[in-house]
Amino acid sequence: MKTLVGMILATMLSVGLLASPRSAGDNETKSIKQEISVEILGPSPEFKEGENGKIEMSSAFITKQNDSSEELFGSFWAEFELKGENSAEVYEVENWNVIDIRMAEELSTEEKEKIEKTLYNNLETLFSELPKSKIDEVLKSSDNFIDSELNNEAPPVIYSNNPSALVVVDGEPYYEELDKRYSKVSNAAAFIIKDNKNGLHYMYGGGLWFSSENIQSGWEYTNKVPSGTKRVVKKHAPDLYDSMQNEQVQAKIVPDIIVTTEPSVLISTEGSPKYVFIPNTNLAFVENSDAEVFKDLNTNNFYSLFSGRWFVSDKLEGKWQYVAPDDLPKDFAKIPEDHKKSSVLVSVPGTKAAIDAVRDAQIPQVTKKDISTTLDKKIEYNGNPEFSEIVGTPLKYAVNTSSSILLWNSKYYLVDDAVWYSSSTPNGPWQIATQRPEGVENIPADNPLYNIKHVYVYKNTDRTVYSGYTSGYTGSYINGPTIVFGTGFHYRGWYGHYYHHPMTYGAGYFYDSFYGWVPIYSPWYSSSFYWHWNWRWNWYSYRPPMYRPPYHQPPHHKPPHHRPPYGQRPDRPIDRPGRPGQPSIIPIEEGTRPSRPVTRPSRPSVTPERPNVRPTRPATRPVQPSVRPSNPVARPSQPAMRPSRPSQPLTRPMPSSARMR
Repeated sequence: MKTLVGMILATMLSVGLLASPRSAGDNETKSIKQEISVEILGPSPEFKEGENGKIEMSSAFITKQNDSSEELFGSFWAEFELKGENSAEVYEVENWNVIDIRMAEELSTEEKEKIEKTLYNNLETLFSELPKSKIDEVLKSSDNFIDSELNNEAPPVIYSNNPSALVVVDGEPYYEELDKRYSKVSNAAAFIIKDNKNGLHYMYGGGLWFSSENIQSGWEYTNKVPSGTKRVVKKHAPDLYDSMQNEQVQAKIVPDIIVTTEPSVLISTEGSPKYVFIPNTNLAFVENSDAEVFKDLNTNNFYSLFSGRWFVSDKLEGKWQYVAPDDLPKDFAKIPEDHKKSSVLVSVPGTKAAIDAVRDAQIPQVTKKDISTTLDKKIEYNGNPEFSEIVGTPLKYAVNTSSSILLWNSKYYLVDDAVWYSSSTPNGPWQIATQRPEGVENIPADNPLYNIKHVYVYKNTDRTVYSGYTSGYTGSYINGPTIVFGTGFHYRGWYGHYYHHPMTYGAGYFYDSFYGWVPIYSPWYSSSFYWHWNWRWNWYSYRPPMYRPPYHQPPHHKPPHHRPPYGQRPDRPIDRPGRPGQPSIIPIEEGTRPSRPVTRPSRPSVTPERPNVRPTRPATRPVQPSVRPSNPVARPSQPAMRPSRPSQPLTRPMPSSARMR
């Protein structure tokens, strides 16, 4: 049915409409000055039941000036009604209405209205009926774009009333030898090496060194690090070593180090929870925590938001359970849009923020490549290529490599930077693919390659292939009326040579309408404690627990109280009682760090709020190379702000350093 509808719409929407030029001096938006055309892209349109008996349709599309080769990409949502008097074989369709249009590039309101008019005129005129049996079949699975397979079970929730940092080790520690003295913990979510001579583990993060005999407990701050340990870092992780030398030195809080062997979440408060009431609601939020923690004054239950999912418990240190968004207390929808906690509205059904996020998640990010494109990429396997079956599909996937490779019908398929490639061997050479392998759409969410089902071959001609992705490729999934990060499943890494899979929990992901999903890491650090979460190919071969490339959100709106991303958050002036044998504030070593006053500054009576002004959005983006350099040694630190860009490409570029698992 979808294929049939897609073919009909692709044909009927390739018509033009004369569009007048926009006003002079508007240099921020793309301009469609003359005749335009609109074409539906594959995969074919999605249908679902709308409100008041209507049926809603959504689809990706291309629009272009007919006298230009430049094409713009976006998604539209339209609704229609079925006439009461239908024949036995077809539904007659009437009352088309284009609900919304969202573009991968920014357009003026006038230009979007012209695209909307093109869609409306042709939907109403040329799409007046649908086969009854087919539309009934579609409606039975009308929510097929919703990722209902996701795992929403509550992760382990750890509560601490001291400043704390969470370090996730993916299962039992996996040691890989660096030299005769030192080994690295390859599956740890922090820089950890073991000195086999003295039996101590050393961890670096946030400008601090910690040591412990037991990797899972007993971590203490230390300023006595063997010189050999630093030499190992310099040799095997030169970029980390350089960042250690250049890191800004300041008095830092020594956190409790909490190590867990499974993906978990941390709620950390500065002392006992402090509650602040939210006006016109029966809700209060915990002010002295960086986690999103609320208390329902009607039931005294706690609600917290982890990776876009809501969980409830009768106490902070109690057992947490998943709450479907529709079952949230209604007062969450009453949180004012200019409130400091308005960032959670994206996870509250029916709010403008939630509706925007769901629709933004369906906007395609498309690139156009020549059909002769090849990829010069060396695939690294740990030994000979090994493949396992994907349940419910005719596919197999490579398990001993960090690349996303499928085997189907004696042919190998690779997804690299959101583009499909194929080869007759598992090592290449790789040629751009004109279609996906059969069964990709049925990859289950408990498979680590689930995200590549959101990478498409939208269209191909005898000269060009249109490839792209929606937000599912980056780990942002539609989960009912809201979006979430990650599938919720824990994918164990490959231990022959540790290949890590993305984790849903452990980095404190929250959603920002401009930056997408942003990791908080630790509320007490704004430097390199979790430096390697942002790295991919590095000395310890640890894959990041996030999907790549970053999903570029359309710039059409920002919440009134914009929450800045990691790296731009204000430091929290916090002190705490010292622990026996360990200072709560790190002493500055003479001759190595700048001196600071002997007397600690008095603590402000009110915890500073996050800034309510979003970072200035740059006017332009850099041009990205079409082919990513193969297997770089290390990925540079993620900048706090986006760089400026020159002229705008076909669609938003995908970062060359980005790749997915």
